[in-house]
Amino acid sequence: MELLERLELVEVQFEDNNQKAVLIFLDESQGEIREVNFNRQTYDKNTNKFVENAEKAAQVDEWCKEYFDLPFERLAEAIGERKDVYCYDRFSSLWETAQIVKFDEDMVGQIFEAEVNKAFDDGTRISIQFEYEGEQRESKMQYAEFIDARQAFFVNPVKQKKQYEKFKEKFDIDIENISDLVGKTVMCEVKKAMGKYVYTEIKPFPKKKKKK
Repeated sequence: MELLERLELVEVQFEDNNQKAVLIFLDESQGEIREVNFNRQTYDKNTNKFVENAEKAAQVDEWCKEYFDLPFERLAEAIGERKDVYCYDRFSSLWETAQIVKFDEDMVGQIFEAEVNKAFDDGTRISIQFEYEGEQRESKMQYAEFIDARQAFFVNPVKQKKQYEKFKEKFDIDIENISDLVGKTVMCEVKKAMGKYVYTEIKPFPKKKKKK
C-alpha cells in the first residue's frame, strides 16, 4: 500500500445509471491519476451483473457525508478538494483497508506461533488477526450466512451462540472482552476444508489446572 497525501479531486464520473461514482484524483508529482469508486450496487456472481442493494447504498451515502459532507448525487461539487488516497495494487481508497492474505496450499499442515494484533466481532464473524511473514492473516469464526437473493449477510442466531461459546471455551475470554486477546501469543495451524478451502485454525489456550 502507498499513501499519497493531499491529492486534488479533479473529476467525478457517474456510471451505471448514476449508481456508481468514479472519483478521479490527480497525482501531480508522478503525472498519474488515481480512481476511487463509490458504488451503490453489489456484484451478483449468478447473473454477472451489478444489482441494487439498499444496505450498500446507505453505506456509500455515509461515505459521501463523512468525506465530502455532500449527498451522492452532488459529489461533483467536491472537485478541487484535496484528500489522502490509499493506493493498493488493484484499487484506491480514501481510507486504509486491511488486506487479509490467505495462505497457499503448500502451507497446509504447518504449525506456528503468532501474536494477535487485531481481534473483534463485526456482527457477522469473530475475526482474530495476526501478522505472518510481513502480511496480515486471519482466523475467523463465521456465524452469518450470505444470502444470494438479497446479496447480504444474515446472522444465524443458533450458530452465533455456538461460536461465542466456542470462543469462550478456547480462550477463556468472554466475547464482550474480545480485545483482551490482542497481544497474546497463539498457536496456529493451516488446514484445508472440503478439499479446497485453505484456512487458519487457532488452537485453544492450555487449560489451567484446577486447584485440589
